Amino acid sequence: MYDNHPVLTSMELRLQDLRDCYRSQPNEHTRYQLVRHEQLIAQWAPSRFQAS
Repeated sequence: MYDNHPVLTSMELRLQDLRDCYRSQPNEHTRYQLVRHEQLIAQWAPSRFQAS
């Protein structure tokens, strides 16, 4: 997966939006959305969430 792939870029922007939303409204719903989106990215581009 290359870094400037349009789908990956879009998914990362959405992830940042969800993180911002969770910071401003920390509740179960926003946490679920954040975690689910992280899982989706990990399935689509596993190298993004490998331990450093």
